[in-house]
Amino acid sequence: MDEYRDCPVCHEDSAYLEHEGGWCVYVTCPICGTHTSFIRYDNEEEKAEAEIKSIRLWNMGKVIREQRGE
Repeated sequence: MDEYRDCPVCHEDSAYLEHEGGWCVYVTCPICGTHTSFIRYDNEEEKAEAEIKSIRLWNMGKVIREQRGE
C-alpha cells in the first residue's frame, strides 16, 4: 500500500485511513480535521481499491478542509 504524505494543510505526519460504517473509506488528519472525499465500496475487492484511491487523493492534496467557509 502507498505511504501517506504529511497533511497538506497543517503539515503534520498524522494521517490515517478511516472506514465509515462498512460502506466507505477516507484518509483524515486528526489534528486539523482535513480529509479526502468518501470513497464508496460494496465488497472486499472494492474496499481494497477504495483504500488505494483514498491514499492517492491524500498524497495529491485533493482534500476537504474543515474550516469556516470551506
